[in-house]
Amino acid sequence: MEKRSDKKTALLDQAKALATSPGVYLMKNPDGQILYVGKAKSLRARVSSYFQPIVHEHPRTELMLSEVIAFEVIHTETENEALVLECTLIKRYKPRFNIRLKDDKHYPYLSVSLSEEFPRIEWTRKVNREDARYFGPFPSSFAARIVMRLLTEAFQLRDCDSNTFAHRSRACILHQMGKCSAPCVAKVTREQYREQLARAIGVMEGKSKGFLKDLKKEMKLAAEEERYEDAARIRDQIQAVQIVSQTQSVVDADQRLDLDVFSIAEKEGIAHGVVLQVRGGKLLSVKHYDVQNFDGTLSKGDILHDFLTQHVLLMEEGNELVHAKAFLMRELPLDHEFLEGALKITIETPKSAAQKQLVSVAETNARFAVENAKRENAGHGIQALEEIREKLGLERVPRRIECYDISNTQGEDSVASRVVFMDGAPEKTLYRRYKIKTVRGADDFASMREIFERRFSKMDMGPGNEKPDLVVVDGGKGQLAQARAIFEDLGIQGVDLVGLAKARTESNFQSKEVESSMERIFIPNRVNPIPLYPHTRAYKLLTHIRDEAHRFAITFHRKLRDKRSLQSRE
Repeated sequence: MEKRSDKKTALLDQAKALATSPGVYLMKNPDGQILYVGKAKSLRARVSSYFQPIVHEHPRTELMLSEVIAFEVIHTETENEALVLECTLIKRYKPRFNIRLKDDKHYPYLSVSLSEEFPRIEWTRKVNREDARYFGPFPSSFAARIVMRLLTEAFQLRDCDSNTFAHRSRACILHQMGKCSAPCVAKVTREQYREQLARAIGVMEGKSKGFLKDLKKEMKLAAEEERYEDAARIRDQIQAVQIVSQTQSVVDADQRLDLDVFSIAEKEGIAHGVVLQVRGGKLLSVKHYDVQNFDGTLSKGDILHDFLTQHVLLMEEGNELVHAKAFLMRELPLDHEFLEGALKITIETPKSAAQKQLVSVAETNARFAVENAKRENAGHGIQALEEIREKLGLERVPRRIECYDISNTQGEDSVASRVVFMDGAPEKTLYRRYKIKTVRGADDFASMREIFERRFSKMDMGPGNEKPDLVVVDGGKGQLAQARAIFEDLGIQGVDLVGLAKARTESNFQSKEVESSMERIFIPNRVNPIPLYPHTRAYKLLTHIRDEAHRFAITFHRKLRDKRSLQSRE
């Protein structure tokens, strides 16, 4: 195998032969996949800088270069053209070392129907009814549902659907708990109900000072009484109400304002961007972006540069509300003067009170979205993948990891699950559930064989079934040996395989302390397992995917078991 230093020398010689014109360069791995797309004022100078015998400032650059075996360049007339081409190629190829924006056009809203006699607050992702009022968008379904539940209970609004509401003959348990005024059985008049609904709408319009004040008192009391879980729950409610009230209150802040307001929040390898689109002082739209391939090593200026460029060019491609000519953000992006000229925009930092309010609202939305993503454990970043590669001695970074789990009850209702993590984050569209068809009884080995046969027979049949880099089996040495034997029988090659065994209690009757081992990884051709330390990124990612596979299999198994039980009673 060619040494890395020899490879870099050869690539450096090729780079030095490039022209000094502007353009775009594409870094490729041995499989021809594009790892990174970049622009350059001088291709020779920029590409050569990657292969100099130095340690680069950013760890992600070193990680990328460890996989690069070739590069390709595209010449442009100007650096401005290179900027546009770079964004287009990033969108087309989705390189895993480029910061990319994932635009979610279906963020949740809350709606109130104006045509119903006793309306309720509903959660939706579609804004398409003329007979309803909409509030939002919210940075996450978690935030929207918190506000919906909180306002519904606080103002005793109905929670049931229209069919249930129309056919009720007596008040439900929510009325007995003081959480519903029971308009279904005329416990409250239409005028009284509408008055309560108007107060809830006022909160969603930004008129929430009194409501928030009461919540804060309740949180403080819970903390003083050491009811910390209740205090944390109320804290989340306060944050959610602040999101909607702040966003809805950005109206007529300054009639001269015609801005796109940017903010990015990041925490523990997760980043999220928000753009408030303000026209004539009125907030017309809130756009949310998941910042993909973020690993925490890039500066805020670098991220803002890519964020702003991709947002502007993506907006120009679409048919949505066009971007403003003026952009407002807390700090300036890297190379902002070049961006202003290339994109024909102006970039400002907040100066007036109205501008500071707008930036504050954008920051609040972004922070809440990141906290929610962190709560859902959305991703672990490129550094976790590199740590796994080093820990397990893999030849390549395991970009696609799959984990399988089998669940049954004494051999009945046997099912299996496949979960897929791409670039360290769950890719739920690729999750699969399997009913075991050919095995009777609790035979995990035969069940595993059936699932692998079904999975890998579809390996070359289109998107979603590409060959994984790493397969994780739930279990220790025995389960790994079984899986390896199945791989060999089926002729599956080019896929790394490991077993992940849970921590176990150590037997020591002479000690008063109960000791337990760490999570352990078993790899082929190695007698002793590799311990996983809880503080490491590798531990968090591997245990996450193992637990996710177990959860996914268990929920499917319970669903089938409950269905069978119900049918037997009938």
